[in-house]
Amino acid sequence: GALVAAGTGDNMAAALGLGLRPGRPVLSLGTSGTVYAVTVRRPADPTGIVSGFADARDAWLPLACTLNCTLAVDKIAGLLGRDREAVEQGGSAVLLPFFDGERTPDLPLASGLLYGLRHDTTPGQVLQAAYDGAVFALLTALDRVLDEDGPPDAPILLIGGGAKGTAWRETVRRLSGRPVQVPEARELVALGAAAQAAGLLLDADPAAVALGWATAEGALYEPVQRDDEASHRISEVMSGAEGLLRRG
Repeated sequence: GALVAAGTGDNMAAALGLGLRPGRPVLSLGTSGTVYAVTVRRPADPTGIVSGFADARDAWLPLACTLNCTLAVDKIAGLLGRDREAVEQGGSAVLLPFFDGERTPDLPLASGLLYGLRHDTTPGQVLQAAYDGAVFALLTALDRVLDEDGPPDAPILLIGGGAKGTAWRETVRRLSGRPVQVPEARELVALGAAAQAAGLLLDADPAAVALGWATAEGALYEPVQRDDEASHRISEVMSGAEGLLRRG
């Protein structure tokens, strides 16, 4: 007589735990990074950057994943002997932290690349460049995962271990030009599983259950001027070094 609810995957459960609706992007900052959103249309990305997963309800969860995120930035902080928050703005350095190859962009043989050092480059600027490189890779996939019918200025939901870091949050704000919201709720994957169970018991939409729990609520940070110069600099270095990165 036990009731049995269907399970799901970790990212799908986190999306459900947030009560995610179309047009609301999520950046998850962990050892690897992911960017995803719920869409009503079946995703199709001929580049292969976006994986067309189903979500935990009746829609889709297009998702792009990077291999190098918080662990890669912490590695740079360790090499420099700096706290991970000890960043400095400015400078011309570009750092692509592709230590273990990369999935987005598709560079499985790549290694890390540091370019643009000057006599006045500081360790803090190099560390900030590592943050920029990791976040840029995720943001390049953002437009691909968003449903075109969604609101263009919806805040990015920032989750994962990196969401607790000021440098991560401020880098996402600066390179995206979008508002950022950091949910107070933790263990979103577990909350998604709980919403599935509650939906079965209550005969209700599990996403509506999660919305009732207000799991996405948290500090909201207003948008800042997008740093197009930094994004352009990273894009140019990545394009110019593509052959080298593919060879590792």
